[in-house]
Amino acid sequence: MISESALQQLIRSQQVLPFRFCQSLWMIDNRAALYWPEQDCLLVADLHFEKGSYLSLYASPVPRYDSRATLSVLAALLNTYQPQKVICLGDSLHDSGAFERLIDDDINQLQSLVDSVCEWQWVEGNHDPDIPAALGGIVLPQVSLTTQSGIDIDCQHIPVASGRPQIVGHYHPKGRFVSRQRRFNGKCLVATEALLMMPALGQYTGGLSIDNDVLTALAPNARRQCYLLCEQRVVALPARS
Repeated sequence: MISESALQQLIRSQQVLPFRFCQSLWMIDNRAALYWPEQDCLLVADLHFEKGSYLSLYASPVPRYDSRATLSVLAALLNTYQPQKVICLGDSLHDSGAFERLIDDDINQLQSLVDSVCEWQWVEGNHDPDIPAALGGIVLPQVSLTTQSGIDIDCQHIPVASGRPQIVGHYHPKGRFVSRQRRFNGKCLVATEALLMMPALGQYTGGLSIDNDVLTALAPNARRQCYLLCEQRVVALPARS
C-alpha cells in the first residue's frame, strides 16, 4: 500500500486528484487509473492488449508496440500504489485472438504483474468475454465493492439500469479545455453521484467526447464532474449547465 506521504506528494504535484464518490475518498491518477485508499484497490479499464497487431492484420500502418507500452504504464502504477487488489474493468484483450499474438516476454511480464498482487480480478468486456486462465487472476462478469458506510458499488464494463452505483469502462471518454489561449486534450474520468466512467488505459484506444450524446445521456452536464488527464496532471474541468 502506498504511504500517506507518497500519496500526498502525488496530490501536491497534481499527478493525482482526490474526489468523493459514494461517501468515500477516491484518487484519479493522470495515467488513467483510479485508486481507492479505503480498500487499497487500483482500478483500470480498457487495456486493449494487442490492438496494434489486430489493426495491422487489416493493413493499418501502426507500430505493434502498444502492449509493451500499456504494460509499462501498468507496471509503473503497481510500483506506485502497491495495491492489495487490482480490478480490470473489461476489454483487457482487444479481441479473441489477442492472447495468441502476445509475445512471450509480454505474457511473462503480465503474468508477473498479476502474481505480484494479492487479488487480481478481470471483469469481462465485450471484446474479451474469455480471459485465458494462463494469465492468472479471477475472471468475473462483475465485481461488487462495499464502502465503509455500507454503500454497494458494482464494477462492470458497461452500465446497466440497476439502481446501484457503478464504476464502468467501455466508453473511453476524452475531453478538451482551453486556458490562456492554450488547448488541452486528453482522456477523462466522468463522475456523477452514482456513476464513474473510467478513461481507457490502453494505447490506440481513441475516445468518445464527453460532449457526445451517449455520454451526456448517462451523465448530464448539470449532474457530472469531468477530470481531464493531460501533461502528467489531472484537471477538474469547469462545470457546465
